[in-house]
Amino acid sequence: MGNEFNGRKLMAESFSSMRVWTIQPVELLVRLEAERVLYVGPPCVPREFRHAYDWVCAQMERRILGYRGHYPWWGWHIPRPDLRQSGHLPRGTRGVRLELELEPAEVLLSDFDAWHFVLNRGYLAYSEEEDEVWYRRFEAAVPDRWAWPLPESWHSGLLTSWERIFDLEALAASDYWDGEHYIQATFETLRLADVRKRTPFVAR
Repeated sequence: MGNEFNGRKLMAESFSSMRVWTIQPVELLVRLEAERVLYVGPPCVPREFRHAYDWVCAQMERRILGYRGHYPWWGWHIPRPDLRQSGHLPRGTRGVRLELELEPAEVLLSDFDAWHFVLNRGYLAYSEEEDEVWYRRFEAAVPDRWAWPLPESWHSGLLTSWERIFDLEALAASDYWDGEHYIQATFETLRLADVRKRTPFVAR
């Protein structure tokens, strides 16, 4: 079943299965029913975000045994997506919310808000003080903060900070990250056998 995460310790590995919801166009469900197993091809990702998706692939290779290098499927672990809200798919698109039951070892959980630091190439701090100290030192040492890759050791330090998106307990415990936490899930293989429920909708 889905793991609870509201200041409690989240330990996916202690559960025999994990509930994940993924939002997809209805045409993808037709493909899944025909082929039974689907992988993601090279995604249509804007050039400025390709570094983030490649980084996630590298993290999945490190953290998921048997990962074969495909780009990930994206889903939600907490909370279940509310289909009454807009933004799931382009307005008017016929979509489906698939409820999946996955092996926890196949899933990499991360904090959705923290993920934006990876997308925007920002330093992911646990506190306001840490954030201010890092950027004060960084801006004094690096003339062009938008250069990519950054000079070492700034580049490796930045990338190491991104791994905090997986430290759900520490983010939940930090006043700097106070508020509701949305936990996203990335996984390599979408199987028809893992689908437990299908909820069709029209995107608002």
